[in-house]
Amino acid sequence: MSLEYSKAKNESLTCTYNKIFLHSSYNPQTESRRFAESIKLDFIPQNIIVIEPALSYCKKDLCELFPASRICAIRFIKDIKAEDKFEKEFIYQTISQLKTDLFNYFGEEGLLNSFFITWPPAAKCFSEEDKQIWGLIKDLLKECQSILATRQFFSKRWIKNEFNFLSNISKCTKLKKINLPVFITASGPSLKNCIKFLKENQKRFFILACSSSIKALLKNEIFPDLCISTDGGFWAKKHLYELSKHPELNLAITAESNIDKKLFKSNVIVPLAYCDNFDDSIFNSTGIPFNKARRNGTISGTALELALSITDKEIYFTGLDLEANKGFVHTEPNELEIENSLKDNKLKPTDTRLFGQSLESTQLEIYRNWFVSNSEKFNRVFRVSHDYKFKHTLGQIKDIDFKSIKIDESKDCGKQKDSLGTSFFKNSFDFFENEKSISISKKDISGIFEKLFKDEYWLKSYFPADVIAINRTCDNTKKEELKNKLNEKINELRSFIGRRIN
Repeated sequence: MSLEYSKAKNESLTCTYNKIFLHSSYNPQTESRRFAESIKLDFIPQNIIVIEPALSYCKKDLCELFPASRICAIRFIKDIKAEDKFEKEFIYQTISQLKTDLFNYFGEEGLLNSFFITWPPAAKCFSEEDKQIWGLIKDLLKECQSILATRQFFSKRWIKNEFNFLSNISKCTKLKKINLPVFITASGPSLKNCIKFLKENQKRFFILACSSSIKALLKNEIFPDLCISTDGGFWAKKHLYELSKHPELNLAITAESNIDKKLFKSNVIVPLAYCDNFDDSIFNSTGIPFNKARRNGTISGTALELALSITDKEIYFTGLDLEANKGFVHTEPNELEIENSLKDNKLKPTDTRLFGQSLESTQLEIYRNWFVSNSEKFNRVFRVSHDYKFKHTLGQIKDIDFKSIKIDESKDCGKQKDSLGTSFFKNSFDFFENEKSISISKKDISGIFEKLFKDEYWLKSYFPADVIAINRTCDNTKKEELKNKLNEKINELRSFIGRRIN
């Protein structure tokens, strides 16, 4: 296969690929202009993505006709002599990699606000690749619609969680920088194989426990230095039931997290503010101390980036399987597994339930691909297993046995036996700032939400489907109808908050 350059009749550069012209042999600029003008849209796309635009003559025309849109490209040909550089170019290597790259760059909202089009000569020259790309686009947009529908479905729940957070926050603190390696525990089956090692060496690490792993750790007398829960779903707080028995354990949460009210009284909270959101301004205005965090589809991703921000040492993951498993999907005991097992019976036995859990899911693939695509910047992150074979690697994140971990015997994070000699307690002074008492008045909470209801970024985050529909509609009458529907939803939430405050 060969790429050849030549001069068109108007002296502009043109080219062929496998003897097929990718541009006009007479006037590539006129050809490009006609292509751009042929695009008729009833909305203004946030992104226009051209599939293999060859020498990129169309970039200039698209920028002129769609000045509010980002003009990007998917390339089949690497290092082509392009007339102009697109804002972002994606090199097609494999379908799975391209899917990950597109999703990570644009996100679900950006992709649903995009317009895809193939440069016509490229469709002929790369017919098979073009067909695969359009199949990918179809699947990707379906997944984005599903993600957006989930976000929209849970938006009311998240807002109620924020109200719960602001109404009940009382004891809180902030994480300091620490001089220890961090061990993050997720709840995948591989966690079981590291329990003995963690129990024996917990004084040598800062242990950050994702919520679903808490019960398994405490059952084995492993006492995390910090627990973390970022999920706003109604099932999420079930993983935190065990914490009410351990008021000495601190809990990191976002305002969206779903937790039981009594935990605000029993345990010290480490508030997390999403750095791409409005949380930090709210927390600052109310005097709530916080650590910055990044929103992620999985709690493990948020926990990892939090760990990277608090230590310059190595970070070890265990239980980060991110793959289907023939047996239990969590290391036992697990609150959800306990609850689900109560529904098992002769007609729907445990094996039937476990078989359903053993099937690979799109959600797991998305989570796994996030770690893979970001693994280059995680050069001090390791996934730990012992006699456990993972089906998938996580890019450049190395899989190691705990025997490969160099333990500094001089390091001791301050954990000591309690008076009964049966468990550890924390010397929290080493890791956390002094505890702070917070009390936010009902009037202030009402004012916070009234301000949020008028904030465009907040509306986009919590009512993404509504905002996208409004932005994509050019018909003014239809646009007003959609805005009125959104206002009805906001007024419903305004009434909810009003009833709770009064």
